[in-house]
Amino acid sequence: DQVVITAGRRIGPAEIGGCMALGIIQLRVATKPRIGIISSGDEVIHPEESPRPGQVRDVNSYSLGALIEEAGGQPVLYGIVPDKLEVMKSTAEKALAECNAVIITAGSSASARDMTAEAIGTLGAPGVLVHGVNVRPGKPTILSVCGGKAVIGLPGNPVSAVVIAGLFVVPLIEKLLGLTARLPRPSVLAQLTVNLPSQTGREDWVAVKLLKNGKWATGNGEVRYLAEPVFAKSNLIFSLAAADGLVRIPPDMTGISAGEMVEVSL
Repeated sequence: DQVVITAGRRIGPAEIGGCMALGIIQLRVATKPRIGIISSGDEVIHPEESPRPGQVRDVNSYSLGALIEEAGGQPVLYGIVPDKLEVMKSTAEKALAECNAVIITAGSSASARDMTAEAIGTLGAPGVLVHGVNVRPGKPTILSVCGGKAVIGLPGNPVSAVVIAGLFVVPLIEKLLGLTARLPRPSVLAQLTVNLPSQTGREDWVAVKLLKNGKWATGNGEVRYLAEPVFAKSNLIFSLAAADGLVRIPPDMTGISAGEMVEVSL
């Protein structure tokens, strides 16, 4: 006998075709993990509503839901929760009981993040493990385990939420799916167009647009990409929509100079 597909491997077109060639018409596969999404904040309203001064439409429930679905999970939306501790606790308890993991996006204020951490602390042991990561964007991230299930508190800023979800939520879904090896994110090398400063000890992720430019080349005349940063406020989700990928600045660097080659994660 020969093993043609190992356990813990994602099934794609080639694997399906191979199984048909061997007459294997049924496979045991992992159930899509249910990931609960709670959006919080007194200022957050449903997307179909017209915002009044100080209000913002709920972006995170839907961008994170799409990210979860793309990673192989099943998003379960629990709506918008006001900045009231008891309401947050009861909603989080319900989500944790019904899902394999829970994501909570907190408001932008420190008090909202503290309330989220307090609510998570009541869901089960050991509770909050990490409150704050040295990553930009996304410093006010909360990583928790409650009763054997992951509960992750994400920043309220839409860009920060998506970037941090890519770093922590996507690997979690892959683990819950039983994937034995994570495929590397597709990437290309590009030449940076401007200086990118960074703070030593902090990991930075910068959105960039890829440009083709035949004016510079390697010795054989090969055209390469230029990486042009998309500078925008951290809450503007269209800055990610306009970008082709992200450049990582490692925590042991003070930045990357213009002209250097960088790896762009697509």
